[in-house]
Amino acid sequence: MRKSINNLFNINPKFSTTAAFVIGLILIDDLTAAEQNAVGEWLILLGQTLITNSGLQMVIENKINNNTININSKELKSIYNPTIYDINKTKDLLNKLYPTYKNEFASLLKMIKKLEKEINNIKKE
Repeated sequence: MRKSINNLFNINPKFSTTAAFVIGLILIDDLTAAEQNAVGEWLILLGQTLITNSGLQMVIENKINNNTININSKELKSIYNPTIYDINKTKDLLNKLYPTYKNEFASLLKMIKKLEKEINNIKKE
């Protein structure tokens, strides 16, 4: 099962979207409107379950790794809360409020590159 899911992440996004669209069209012909609705709602629930679980997992992982950067934080809003954000000014303020986050991202990028090298080595074997 896991290998099948991993393969899903390697599919061209346009092909995947097209395949889902075609499958949807195929299902339309054999199902009543009520059945189409039931299947559609079931698939939406499946997607919402995955999104909810992954969102909460990301929050927990960010808290564990201390990677939470919040542009809605009281700290940032107390010094900068415009109607339209100036991205450069926001980045500068975030750098002042969270000075280590760039280092953490740089460390993550290094780890990812090491993992990519290891994966490529394994593929070669």
